[in-house]
Amino acid sequence: MHMKSFKWPNGYRAAVSLCFDVDAESGWIIEPENHRRLSLLSTGAYGRRVGVPRILDLLERHGLTAQFFIPGYTAEIDSKLVQTIHGDGHPIGCHGYLHERTDGLTYEEEDAILAKSISILADITGVRPTGFRAPLWEVTPQTLELLGKHEFAFDSSLMGTDVPYAIQAGGRRILELPVTWLLDDWEQFAYSAVPQVGAVIEEPDKVLRLWKAEFDALYEEGRYFMLTMHPEIIGRASRIAMLDALIKHMKQHDDVWFCTPQELHAAWEDRKFETDDFPY
Repeated sequence: MHMKSFKWPNGYRAAVSLCFDVDAESGWIIEPENHRRLSLLSTGAYGRRVGVPRILDLLERHGLTAQFFIPGYTAEIDSKLVQTIHGDGHPIGCHGYLHERTDGLTYEEEDAILAKSISILADITGVRPTGFRAPLWEVTPQTLELLGKHEFAFDSSLMGTDVPYAIQAGGRRILELPVTWLLDDWEQFAYSAVPQVGAVIEEPDKVLRLWKAEFDALYEEGRYFMLTMHPEIIGRASRIAMLDALIKHMKQHDDVWFCTPQELHAAWEDRKFETDDFPY
């Protein structure tokens, strides 16, 4: 069986999406024992206070638009940050409320979290979010059912291939924009002593080599490079410099489409490219 070629619109050879999950304190505050642990919580706050501004400056310098996925809790405690991201023209999608794993939620709990998250982001930006990324990329059949119920246009949590594909979500056909742990800054840089997260903090040069190698290989095959990052992780000075170098490398290719999930979905709806349908 030979790999099926993928045809991008407008003569593009490959596509790139830059995505930032603004978890901030939401991933830690969900555990009651962490509520008094200010040092731990401040590692998330760093992403809001320092990481996002660095990211927005970098995107502005390169003239790029990125996707931001923001938990409802993050949006509640820092609505001005959400307004700034939105005001700079970057689309915002749902990412849970307290960064909850979906596989531990009842239907009613997950339904309420989605409704609450949509409402919070819509109230701040004036735009109803149409994209979803599951916290920790945990998606269940129940999650897909609810994405259909709440009329999401796309999801970016699954890993079934390395080009966009279509999935069934509650009777709706929505676009899936696949991710991979390989292209996630958390796996490379994240560290916490308690709870224990990570074992080695990688050097930026090593991660630059890793991500450049994957981009170059995907480019040769005409595939999709979806990069997932977290402001508290990628927002450190040396890592922003590394991301800057990676973007410069990718921009050397004139036939690469730098696009947001929203732009991909709009092109898909306009039938500017076709996708395969997969169950997950």
